[in-house]
Amino acid sequence: MTLDELRTDRGDSDFHRARRMFCIRNDKLAVAPEGTAMSHLEWFESEGWVTKDNAQAVMDSTVRGIFLPARHALFFYRGIGFFFDASVVTEASRWAEEIMSALALDQHVEVHVVPPDAVIHGTEYRQERLGTIESVTADRRTTQSSGRASRAADRER
Repeated sequence: MTLDELRTDRGDSDFHRARRMFCIRNDKLAVAPEGTAMSHLEWFESEGWVTKDNAQAVMDSTVRGIFLPARHALFFYRGIGFFFDASVVTEASRWAEEIMSALALDQHVEVHVVPPDAVIHGTEYRQERLGTIESVTADRRTTQSSGRASRAADRER
């Protein structure tokens, strides 16, 4: 996949307008304007976040995604090829609750770390569902609490 394939073409406009884009930039949530037909790349360009020289690096390093109302689901990924790894899974769990608040979603929205379609521009992507906003944020809180309790016990020893 190339950077040019991330640009909106005629067939993408309706899909793009129906979804809400977001990204994690400088450890902050950024949400694109509602109803935009832009791709993430085009949005980043319009904000001045990418240039021709750094677009590949920015797309590869920025966790981004969409809320797709038709699927009642969030999708997180990074890179030109819509990839995910353990860090994308971590960020999805970390940011799901804030995205829920920013987009006025409910806790039953599903959370995925994949693009919304298994095949994009002829490339097949692995699909993985993490749970719902409620379950991934509860799992995160439990893990954080266990870590704090463990550190407190270590300090008392």
